[in-house]
Amino acid sequence: MCKILIFGGTTEGRILAEYCHEQRIHAWVSVATGYGEMVLPESKYLHIQKSPMDACQMEDFIREKKITLVLDATHPYAAVVSQNILTSCQKAEIRHIRVLRESSEDFERKGSIVWVDSVEEAVFYLDKQTGNVLVTTGSKELSSYTAMNFWEERIYARVLPALSVIFACEQIGIKGNHLIGMQGPFSVEMNRAMIKQYDIRYLVTKEAGNAGGFPEKMGAAAECGITTVVVGRPVKEDGITTEEAMEVLKRWKTVEGPAIPPEKKSISLIGVGMGGQDQMTVGAWKALQNCDVVFGAERMLLETSHAAPKARKIPFYLSKDILPWLTNHGECRRIGILYSGDTGFYSGAKKMAESLSREPYRLEYEMSVFPGISSVSYLCSRLNTGWEDVRLLSLHGRECDIIEELKKNSRVFALLDGTHTVKSLCTLLEEQGFDHVKISVGERLSYSDERITVGTPGILVNREFDVLSVLLIEREGEAPCRHTLMP
Repeated sequence: MCKILIFGGTTEGRILAEYCHEQRIHAWVSVATGYGEMVLPESKYLHIQKSPMDACQMEDFIREKKITLVLDATHPYAAVVSQNILTSCQKAEIRHIRVLRESSEDFERKGSIVWVDSVEEAVFYLDKQTGNVLVTTGSKELSSYTAMNFWEERIYARVLPALSVIFACEQIGIKGNHLIGMQGPFSVEMNRAMIKQYDIRYLVTKEAGNAGGFPEKMGAAAECGITTVVVGRPVKEDGITTEEAMEVLKRWKTVEGPAIPPEKKSISLIGVGMGGQDQMTVGAWKALQNCDVVFGAERMLLETSHAAPKARKIPFYLSKDILPWLTNHGECRRIGILYSGDTGFYSGAKKMAESLSREPYRLEYEMSVFPGISSVSYLCSRLNTGWEDVRLLSLHGRECDIIEELKKNSRVFALLDGTHTVKSLCTLLEEQGFDHVKISVGERLSYSDERITVGTPGILVNREFDVLSVLLIEREGEAPCRHTLMP
Protein backbone atom coordinates (compact mmCIF):
# COMPACT_ATOMS: atom_id res chain seq x y z
CA MET A 1 0.00 0.00 0.00
CA CYS A 2 2.74 2.49 1.00
CA LYS A 3 5.73 2.82 -1.32
CA ILE A 4 7.56 5.85 0.12
CA LEU A 5 10.01 5.76 3.04
CA ILE A 6 11.27 8.95 4.72
CA PHE A 7 14.18 8.69 7.14
CA GLY A 8 13.54 11.60 9.49
CA GLY A 9 13.95 12.60 13.12
CA THR A 10 14.87 16.09 11.90
CA THR A 11 13.11 19.32 11.02
CA GLU A 12 13.38 18.39 7.34
CA GLY A 13 11.87 14.96 7.98
CA ARG A 14 8.99 16.51 9.92
CA ILE A 15 8.30 19.01 7.13
CA LEU A 16 8.21 16.25 4.51
CA ALA A 17 5.94 14.13 6.73
CA GLU A 18 3.57 17.06 7.19
CA TYR A 19 3.58 17.60 3.44
CA CYS A 20 2.62 13.94 2.86
CA HIS A 21 -0.22 14.35 5.36
CA GLU A 22 -1.48 17.51 3.65
CA GLN A 23 -1.25 15.99 0.17
CA ARG A 24 -2.73 12.61 1.23
CA ILE A 25 0.41 10.68 0.32
CA HIS A 26 0.88 7.43 2.20
CA ALA A 27 4.46 7.26 3.51
CA TRP A 28 6.52 5.35 6.02
CA VAL A 29 8.52 7.61 8.35
CA SER A 30 11.50 6.11 10.15
CA VAL A 31 12.59 7.78 13.41
CA ALA A 32 15.13 6.59 15.96
CA THR A 33 13.56 8.07 19.10
CA GLY A 34 10.19 8.52 20.75
CA TYR A 35 10.66 12.27 20.50
CA GLY A 36 11.06 11.92 16.73
CA GLU A 37 7.66 10.26 16.62
CA MET A 38 6.08 12.76 19.02
CA VAL A 39 6.70 15.79 16.76
CA LEU A 40 5.05 14.13 13.74
CA PRO A 41 1.40 14.89 12.99
CA GLU A 42 -1.17 12.20 13.71
CA SER A 43 -2.30 11.07 10.29
CA LYS A 44 -3.75 8.00 8.64
CA TYR A 45 -1.34 8.66 5.77
CA LEU A 46 1.79 8.39 7.93
CA HIS A 47 3.07 5.00 9.09
CA ILE A 48 5.77 5.22 11.76
CA GLN A 49 8.80 2.95 12.06
CA LYS A 50 10.39 3.95 15.40
CA SER A 51 13.17 1.44 15.95
CA PRO A 52 16.74 2.22 14.87
CA MET A 53 17.87 0.02 11.96
CA ASP A 54 21.26 -0.98 10.60
CA ALA A 55 21.90 -1.40 6.87
CA CYS A 56 20.69 -5.03 6.74
CA GLN A 57 17.51 -4.22 8.65
CA MET A 58 16.88 -1.26 6.36
CA GLU A 59 17.22 -3.46 3.30
CA ASP A 60 14.86 -6.05 4.79
CA PHE A 61 12.33 -3.35 5.65
CA ILE A 62 12.49 -1.88 2.14
CA ARG A 63 11.93 -5.27 0.54
CA GLU A 64 9.20 -6.32 2.97
CA LYS A 65 7.21 -3.08 2.52
CA LYS A 66 7.93 -2.98 -1.24
CA ILE A 67 9.34 0.54 -0.95
CA THR A 68 10.15 2.24 -4.28
CA LEU A 69 11.36 5.69 -3.14
CA VAL A 70 13.54 6.61 -0.15
CA LEU A 71 14.11 10.17 1.06
CA ASP A 72 17.06 10.46 3.45
CA ALA A 73 16.27 13.51 5.59
CA THR A 74 18.49 12.53 8.51
CA HIS A 75 20.78 14.95 10.35
CA PRO A 76 23.74 16.31 8.32
CA TYR A 77 26.11 14.78 10.90
CA ALA A 78 24.54 11.32 10.80
CA ALA A 79 27.10 10.16 8.23
CA VAL A 80 26.98 6.48 9.23
CA VAL A 81 23.18 6.37 9.07
CA SER A 82 23.15 8.08 5.66
CA GLN A 83 25.71 5.59 4.34
CA ASN A 84 23.59 2.68 5.63
CA ILE A 85 20.52 4.14 3.91
CA LEU A 86 22.40 4.52 0.63
CA THR A 87 23.81 0.99 0.85
CA SER A 88 20.40 -0.57 1.57
CA CYS A 89 18.82 1.31 -1.36
CA GLN A 90 21.59 0.25 -3.74
CA LYS A 91 21.19 -3.40 -2.74
CA ALA A 92 17.41 -3.21 -3.05
CA GLU A 93 17.83 -1.35 -6.37
CA ILE A 94 15.38 1.44 -5.57
CA ARG A 95 15.47 5.23 -5.93
CA HIS A 96 17.35 7.10 -3.21
CA ILE A 97 17.37 10.89 -2.67
CA ARG A 98 19.41 12.74 -0.07
CA VAL A 99 17.58 15.76 1.38
CA LEU A 100 20.13 18.38 2.43
CA ARG A 101 19.89 20.92 5.21
CA GLU A 102 20.74 24.46 4.18
CA SER A 103 24.29 25.31 5.15
CA SER A 104 25.14 28.35 7.26
CA GLU A 105 28.83 28.52 6.41
CA ASP A 106 28.28 31.76 4.52
CA PHE A 107 26.65 33.58 7.44
CA GLU A 108 28.00 36.92 8.58
CA ARG A 109 30.88 35.96 10.86
CA LYS A 110 31.03 37.91 14.12
CA GLY A 111 33.03 37.36 17.27
CA SER A 112 35.67 34.75 17.97
CA ILE A 113 35.14 31.50 16.02
CA VAL A 114 37.26 28.36 15.94
CA TRP A 115 36.43 25.83 13.19
CA VAL A 116 37.27 22.16 13.75
CA ASP A 117 36.64 19.01 11.75
CA SER A 118 35.45 16.74 14.58
CA VAL A 119 34.34 16.60 18.20
CA GLU A 120 37.70 15.02 19.06
CA GLU A 121 39.49 18.05 17.57
CA ALA A 122 37.20 20.34 19.59
CA VAL A 123 38.09 18.47 22.79
CA PHE A 124 41.81 18.72 21.96
CA TYR A 125 41.49 22.49 21.51
CA LEU A 126 39.36 23.04 24.64
CA ASP A 127 41.70 21.02 26.83
CA LYS A 128 44.36 23.69 26.25
CA GLN A 129 42.02 26.52 27.27
CA THR A 130 40.48 27.59 30.57
CA GLY A 131 36.89 28.44 31.42
CA ASN A 132 33.48 26.77 31.30
CA VAL A 133 32.20 25.07 28.13
CA LEU A 134 28.58 24.82 26.96
CA VAL A 135 28.21 21.77 24.71
CA THR A 136 25.19 21.88 22.36
CA THR A 137 26.16 19.05 20.00
CA GLY A 138 23.84 16.40 21.46
CA SER A 139 24.33 13.54 23.87
CA LYS A 140 25.85 10.82 21.67
CA GLU A 141 29.40 12.22 21.68
CA LEU A 142 29.48 13.66 25.21
CA SER A 143 31.79 10.91 26.46
CA SER A 144 34.57 12.43 24.29
CA TYR A 145 34.69 15.45 26.60
CA THR A 146 35.70 13.30 29.57
CA ALA A 147 39.21 13.27 28.06
CA MET A 148 39.60 16.92 29.14
CA ASN A 149 41.28 17.92 32.37
CA PHE A 150 38.77 19.10 35.00
CA TRP A 151 35.89 18.17 32.68
CA GLU A 152 33.52 17.56 35.64
CA GLU A 153 33.82 21.23 36.60
CA ARG A 154 34.06 22.80 33.14
CA ILE A 155 31.51 20.94 30.96
CA TYR A 156 27.84 22.00 30.80
CA ALA A 157 25.75 19.92 28.39
CA ARG A 158 22.45 20.96 26.84
CA VAL A 159 20.53 17.88 25.71
CA LEU A 160 16.99 16.72 24.95
CA PRO A 161 14.86 16.23 28.09
CA ALA A 162 14.12 12.55 27.32
CA LEU A 163 14.60 10.14 30.25
CA SER A 164 16.86 7.84 28.21
CA VAL A 165 19.10 10.77 27.28
CA ILE A 166 19.29 12.09 30.86
CA PHE A 167 20.13 8.60 32.17
CA ALA A 168 22.90 8.14 29.56
CA CYS A 169 24.45 11.50 30.47
CA GLU A 170 24.39 10.69 34.17
CA GLN A 171 26.10 7.36 33.47
CA ILE A 172 28.92 9.31 31.81
CA GLY A 173 29.16 11.55 34.88
CA ILE A 174 27.53 14.69 33.60
CA LYS A 175 24.74 15.46 36.03
CA GLY A 176 23.24 17.97 38.43
CA ASN A 177 23.37 21.58 37.29
CA HIS A 178 25.92 20.61 34.61
CA LEU A 179 23.14 18.77 32.76
CA ILE A 180 20.58 21.04 31.07
CA GLY A 181 17.62 19.07 29.72
CA MET A 182 15.69 21.40 27.45
CA GLN A 183 13.88 21.25 24.13
CA GLY A 184 14.60 23.89 21.46
CA PRO A 185 14.40 25.91 19.38
CA PHE A 186 16.35 28.45 21.40
CA SER A 187 16.31 32.16 20.70
CA VAL A 188 19.34 34.45 20.88
CA GLU A 189 17.99 35.73 24.19
CA MET A 190 17.68 32.23 25.67
CA ASN A 191 21.20 31.28 24.56
CA ARG A 192 22.56 34.52 25.96
CA ALA A 193 20.86 33.88 29.32
CA MET A 194 22.40 30.40 29.59
CA ILE A 195 25.85 31.73 28.72
CA LYS A 196 25.64 34.28 31.54
CA GLN A 197 23.99 31.87 34.01
CA TYR A 198 26.80 29.32 33.79
CA ASP A 199 29.66 31.77 33.15
CA ILE A 200 30.39 30.13 29.79
CA ARG A 201 33.60 31.02 27.94
CA TYR A 202 33.30 28.52 25.06
CA LEU A 203 30.18 27.33 23.22
CA VAL A 204 30.48 24.15 21.12
CA THR A 205 28.05 23.69 18.23
CA LYS A 206 27.77 21.88 14.96
CA GLU A 207 27.20 23.73 11.68
CA ALA A 208 23.65 22.41 11.54
CA GLY A 209 22.02 25.13 9.45
CA ASN A 210 19.13 27.43 10.22
CA ALA A 211 16.88 24.53 11.22
CA GLY A 212 19.32 23.55 13.97
CA GLY A 213 19.38 26.99 15.61
CA PHE A 214 22.94 27.65 14.47
CA PRO A 215 22.54 31.40 13.73
CA GLU A 216 20.96 32.00 17.17
CA LYS A 217 23.87 30.32 18.93
CA MET A 218 26.42 32.29 16.95
CA GLY A 219 24.61 35.56 17.58
CA ALA A 220 24.40 35.00 21.33
CA ALA A 221 28.08 34.01 21.58
CA ALA A 222 29.14 37.11 19.65
CA GLU A 223 27.02 39.38 21.87
CA CYS A 224 28.47 37.84 25.02
CA GLY A 225 32.05 38.08 23.73
CA ILE A 226 32.82 34.36 24.08
CA THR A 227 34.46 31.92 21.65
CA THR A 228 32.36 29.60 19.51
CA VAL A 229 33.89 26.24 18.56
CA VAL A 230 32.17 25.04 15.39
CA VAL A 231 32.38 21.42 14.26
CA GLY A 232 32.17 21.53 10.45
CA ARG A 233 30.03 19.10 8.49
CA PRO A 234 31.77 15.74 8.03
CA VAL A 235 31.35 15.51 4.23
CA LYS A 236 30.15 17.59 1.31
CA GLU A 237 27.04 15.83 0.08
CA ASP A 238 25.07 15.83 -3.15
CA GLY A 239 21.32 16.06 -2.81
CA ILE A 240 18.30 18.32 -3.01
CA THR A 241 16.61 20.86 -0.76
CA THR A 242 13.47 20.23 1.28
CA GLU A 243 11.47 22.30 -1.22
CA GLU A 244 12.80 20.21 -4.12
CA ALA A 245 11.95 17.04 -2.21
CA MET A 246 8.36 18.29 -1.89
CA GLU A 247 8.31 18.73 -5.67
CA VAL A 248 9.43 15.11 -6.05
CA LEU A 249 6.60 13.98 -3.76
CA LYS A 250 4.16 16.21 -5.62
CA ARG A 251 4.93 14.38 -8.85
CA TRP A 252 3.89 11.11 -7.24
CA LYS A 253 0.26 10.19 -7.31
CA THR A 254 -1.36 11.86 -4.30
CA VAL A 255 -4.65 10.04 -4.06
CA GLU A 256 -5.40 7.86 -1.04
CA GLY A 257 -3.83 4.49 -1.56
CA PRO A 258 -0.52 3.41 -3.16
CA ALA A 259 1.77 6.19 -4.30
CA ILE A 260 3.17 5.31 -7.73
CA PRO A 261 5.45 7.38 -9.93
CA PRO A 262 3.79 9.17 -12.85
CA GLU A 263 4.80 8.53 -16.43
CA LYS A 264 8.07 10.28 -17.16
CA LYS A 265 8.25 13.16 -19.62
CA SER A 266 10.34 12.58 -22.72
CA ILE A 267 13.26 14.87 -23.47
CA SER A 268 15.24 14.50 -26.70
CA LEU A 269 18.73 15.93 -27.22
CA ILE A 270 18.80 16.39 -30.99
CA GLY A 271 21.84 17.00 -33.16
CA VAL A 272 20.80 19.02 -36.22
CA GLY A 273 24.07 18.46 -38.04
CA MET A 274 25.58 21.34 -39.93
CA GLY A 275 22.19 22.77 -40.79
CA GLY A 276 18.65 21.68 -41.62
CA GLN A 277 16.84 18.45 -42.33
CA ASP A 278 19.48 17.09 -44.71
CA GLN A 279 21.99 16.81 -41.84
CA MET A 280 19.65 15.08 -39.38
CA THR A 281 18.96 11.38 -38.94
CA VAL A 282 15.48 10.03 -39.57
CA GLY A 283 15.12 9.26 -35.86
CA ALA A 284 16.09 12.81 -34.91
CA TRP A 285 13.59 14.28 -37.37
CA LYS A 286 10.78 12.08 -36.06
CA ALA A 287 11.60 12.97 -32.46
CA LEU A 288 11.48 16.65 -33.37
CA GLN A 289 8.11 16.26 -35.06
CA ASN A 290 6.69 14.77 -31.86
CA CYS A 291 7.75 17.65 -29.56
CA ASP A 292 5.35 20.11 -27.98
CA VAL A 293 8.19 22.48 -26.99
CA VAL A 294 11.59 22.94 -28.66
CA PHE A 295 14.67 24.75 -27.31
CA GLY A 296 17.72 25.92 -29.23
CA ALA A 297 19.54 28.83 -30.80
CA GLU A 298 17.26 31.03 -32.92
CA ARG A 299 18.97 29.97 -36.16
CA MET A 300 18.33 26.29 -35.48
CA LEU A 301 14.74 26.92 -34.38
CA LEU A 302 14.10 28.76 -37.66
CA GLU A 303 15.71 26.07 -39.82
CA THR A 304 13.67 23.25 -38.26
CA SER A 305 10.41 25.10 -37.57
CA HIS A 306 8.48 23.22 -40.27
CA ALA A 307 9.19 19.90 -38.50
CA ALA A 308 7.08 20.85 -35.48
CA PRO A 309 4.96 23.84 -36.54
CA LYS A 310 2.67 23.68 -33.50
CA ALA A 311 5.43 23.32 -30.91
CA ARG A 312 6.46 26.23 -28.73
CA LYS A 313 9.86 27.60 -29.73
CA ILE A 314 12.04 28.85 -26.85
CA PRO A 315 15.46 30.40 -27.72
CA PHE A 316 17.31 28.85 -24.77
CA TYR A 317 20.20 26.41 -25.16
CA LEU A 318 21.84 26.25 -21.69
CA SER A 319 20.69 23.85 -18.94
CA LYS A 320 20.63 26.68 -16.38
CA ASP A 321 17.92 28.38 -18.46
CA ILE A 322 16.04 25.36 -19.82
CA LEU A 323 15.54 23.32 -16.64
CA PRO A 324 13.98 26.14 -14.56
CA TRP A 325 11.67 26.95 -17.47
CA LEU A 326 10.51 23.32 -17.64
CA THR A 327 9.95 23.26 -13.86
CA ASN A 328 7.54 26.18 -14.27
CA HIS A 329 5.79 24.65 -17.30
CA GLY A 330 4.89 21.14 -16.20
CA GLU A 331 2.31 20.85 -18.99
CA CYS A 332 5.10 20.28 -21.54
CA ARG A 333 5.67 16.53 -21.76
CA ARG A 334 7.57 16.05 -25.05
CA ILE A 335 10.64 18.24 -25.06
CA GLY A 336 13.28 18.71 -27.73
CA ILE A 337 16.61 20.51 -27.36
CA LEU A 338 18.55 21.31 -30.55
CA TYR A 339 22.36 21.21 -30.80
CA SER A 340 24.48 22.10 -33.80
CA GLY A 341 26.60 19.40 -35.34
CA ASP A 342 26.82 16.09 -33.52
CA THR A 343 25.63 15.69 -29.90
CA GLY A 344 28.79 13.69 -29.14
CA PHE A 345 31.38 16.11 -30.55
CA TYR A 346 32.16 19.07 -28.24
CA SER A 347 28.45 19.65 -27.78
CA GLY A 348 26.39 21.29 -25.05
CA ALA A 349 24.39 18.05 -25.02
CA LYS A 350 26.99 16.55 -22.67
CA LYS A 351 26.35 19.05 -19.87
CA MET A 352 22.59 18.76 -20.34
CA ALA A 353 22.76 14.96 -20.14
CA GLU A 354 24.76 15.23 -16.91
CA SER A 355 22.16 17.58 -15.41
CA LEU A 356 19.30 15.26 -16.39
CA SER A 357 21.04 12.27 -14.80
CA ARG A 358 20.92 13.94 -11.36
CA GLU A 359 18.03 14.26 -8.92
CA PRO A 360 15.32 15.37 -9.16
CA TYR A 361 15.37 15.46 -12.99
CA ARG A 362 16.30 11.77 -13.33
CA LEU A 363 12.95 10.87 -11.80
CA GLU A 364 10.98 13.13 -14.12
CA TYR A 365 12.50 12.78 -17.58
CA GLU A 366 13.20 9.91 -19.96
CA MET A 367 16.16 11.11 -22.02
CA SER A 368 17.06 10.14 -25.59
CA VAL A 369 20.03 11.39 -27.61
CA PHE A 370 19.99 11.70 -31.41
CA PRO A 371 23.34 12.38 -33.11
CA GLY A 372 23.75 14.64 -36.14
CA ILE A 373 26.39 15.11 -38.83
CA SER A 374 29.50 16.59 -37.20
CA SER A 375 31.60 19.34 -38.75
CA VAL A 376 34.62 17.04 -39.05
CA SER A 377 32.58 14.38 -40.82
CA TYR A 378 31.02 16.92 -43.17
CA LEU A 379 34.29 18.74 -44.03
CA CYS A 380 36.15 15.51 -44.72
CA SER A 381 33.31 14.32 -46.95
CA ARG A 382 33.57 17.54 -48.97
CA LEU A 383 37.33 16.96 -49.25
CA ASN A 384 36.74 13.36 -50.39
CA THR A 385 38.77 11.92 -47.53
CA GLY A 386 38.28 9.84 -44.41
CA TRP A 387 38.86 11.09 -40.84
CA GLU A 388 39.60 7.98 -38.81
CA ASP A 389 43.24 9.09 -38.35
CA VAL A 390 42.49 12.73 -37.58
CA ARG A 391 43.24 14.23 -34.13
CA LEU A 392 40.10 16.09 -33.07
CA LEU A 393 40.43 19.34 -31.10
CA SER A 394 38.27 22.24 -30.05
CA LEU A 395 39.69 25.74 -29.60
CA HIS A 396 36.19 27.12 -29.17
CA GLY A 397 36.47 28.62 -25.69
CA ARG A 398 39.29 26.20 -24.84
CA GLU A 399 43.08 26.19 -24.73
CA CYS A 400 45.21 23.57 -26.47
CA ASP A 401 48.79 23.34 -27.72
CA ILE A 402 48.07 22.75 -31.38
CA ILE A 403 51.79 22.72 -32.25
CA GLU A 404 52.44 19.78 -29.91
CA GLU A 405 49.41 18.00 -31.32
CA LEU A 406 50.67 18.53 -34.88
CA LYS A 407 54.09 17.12 -33.93
CA LYS A 408 52.38 13.92 -32.75
CA ASN A 409 49.71 13.68 -35.45
CA SER A 410 49.99 14.19 -39.20
CA ARG A 411 46.37 15.39 -39.43
CA VAL A 412 44.62 17.70 -36.95
CA PHE A 413 41.07 19.05 -37.04
CA ALA A 414 40.06 22.05 -34.92
CA LEU A 415 36.98 24.12 -34.11
CA LEU A 416 37.80 27.84 -33.91
CA ASP A 417 36.35 30.90 -32.20
CA GLY A 418 36.86 34.66 -32.10
CA THR A 419 40.12 34.31 -30.14
CA HIS A 420 41.63 31.35 -31.98
CA THR A 421 41.22 32.45 -35.60
CA VAL A 422 42.57 31.22 -38.92
CA LYS A 423 44.90 34.24 -38.99
CA SER A 424 46.32 33.62 -35.51
CA LEU A 425 46.84 29.91 -36.20
CA CYS A 426 48.51 30.56 -39.56
CA THR A 427 50.85 33.06 -37.89
CA LEU A 428 51.70 30.53 -35.17
CA LEU A 429 52.31 27.75 -37.70
CA GLU A 430 54.71 29.92 -39.70
CA GLU A 431 56.59 30.95 -36.56
CA GLN A 432 57.00 27.32 -35.45
CA GLY A 433 58.27 26.05 -38.82
CA PHE A 434 55.02 24.51 -40.06
CA ASP A 435 54.76 26.93 -43.00
CA HIS A 436 54.31 24.12 -45.58
CA VAL A 437 51.36 22.32 -43.99
CA LYS A 438 48.12 22.11 -45.94
CA ILE A 439 45.13 23.83 -44.35
CA SER A 440 41.50 23.29 -45.42
CA VAL A 441 39.18 25.90 -43.92
CA GLY A 442 35.42 25.32 -43.79
CA GLU A 443 32.94 28.19 -43.39
CA ARG A 444 29.13 28.04 -43.15
CA LEU A 445 29.24 24.33 -43.97
CA SER A 446 26.10 22.89 -45.62
CA TYR A 447 24.55 26.33 -46.17
CA SER A 448 24.01 27.97 -49.56
CA ASP A 449 26.96 30.29 -48.95
CA GLU A 450 29.28 27.47 -47.84
CA ARG A 451 32.98 28.08 -48.59
CA ILE A 452 35.94 25.70 -48.37
CA THR A 453 39.39 27.22 -48.87
CA VAL A 454 42.63 25.22 -49.17
CA GLY A 455 46.15 26.63 -48.89
CA THR A 456 49.31 27.00 -46.80
CA PRO A 457 49.66 29.29 -43.77
CA GLY A 458 51.42 31.91 -45.89
CA ILE A 459 48.58 31.99 -48.42
CA LEU A 460 45.72 32.05 -45.85
CA VAL A 461 47.17 34.32 -43.14
CA ASN A 462 45.92 37.57 -44.68
CA ARG A 463 42.49 36.35 -45.79
CA GLU A 464 39.25 36.96 -43.90
CA PHE A 465 37.33 33.99 -42.52
CA ASP A 466 34.23 33.48 -40.35
CA VAL A 467 35.16 33.40 -36.65
CA LEU A 468 33.37 30.05 -36.25
CA SER A 469 35.33 28.35 -39.02
CA VAL A 470 36.67 24.82 -38.79
CA LEU A 471 39.92 23.62 -40.29
CA LEU A 472 41.87 20.49 -41.16
CA ILE A 473 45.66 20.74 -40.97
CA GLU A 474 47.74 18.11 -42.82
CA ARG A 475 51.52 17.86 -42.75
CA GLU A 476 53.03 18.00 -46.24
CA GLY A 477 53.66 14.62 -47.84
CA GLU A 478 51.74 12.73 -45.11
CA ALA A 479 48.16 13.25 -46.22
CA PRO A 480 46.36 9.99 -47.02
CA CYS A 481 45.27 8.99 -50.50
CA ARG A 482 42.07 10.69 -51.51
CA HIS A 483 39.02 8.65 -52.32
CA THR A 484 35.58 9.69 -53.41
CA LEU A 485 32.96 9.84 -50.67
CA MET A 486 29.29 10.70 -51.00
CA PRO A 487 28.83 14.35 -49.95
